[in-house]
Amino acid sequence: MAPFDLTEYTDTELEELLREVFNETSRRQKIAQGPAQVDQAIKDYQDALGRVDGDEWVQPGSAVDAYPEGATVTHQGATWTSIVAANVWEPGVAGWREAAAQDGAPAAWAQPSGAADAYKTGDQVTFDGEVYQSVIDGNVWDPATYPGGWKKVV
Repeated sequence: MAPFDLTEYTDTELEELLREVFNETSRRQKIAQGPAQVDQAIKDYQDALGRVDGDEWVQPGSAVDAYPEGATVTHQGATWTSIVAANVWEPGVAGWREAAAQDGAPAAWAQPSGAADAYKTGDQVTFDGEVYQSVIDGNVWDPATYPGGWKKVV
């Protein structure tokens, strides 16, 4: 982007330009901070309800009592971790990843429902008795279907 020749602006025009730059910068900061603020509000609400990590999953009634990213619940005999903010979905449907096994092995590969719960670079899964690590973001394929998206962890 070419630099502006600010000497051609009047003082009033410069002041208006400064206001516009400030307003745009403020708008961008609010957008960037919004998801974290929503997630923190949800965590505070969960705390007020007395919910703690590991509790049995309860269907949220709205985004207000949704599960924050990183929350852990039990559901249908498994432990799940929310991988999205403001999670209102049922574990095993979308937005959750089954927690690692007791022995520390990564959870079994599960078909993502879409972009929200697709595997990210570095995510590890157990597939056909082997541990694999995703080498791409947005990975919705299992290691057998798209081997280029995974590397075997030794």
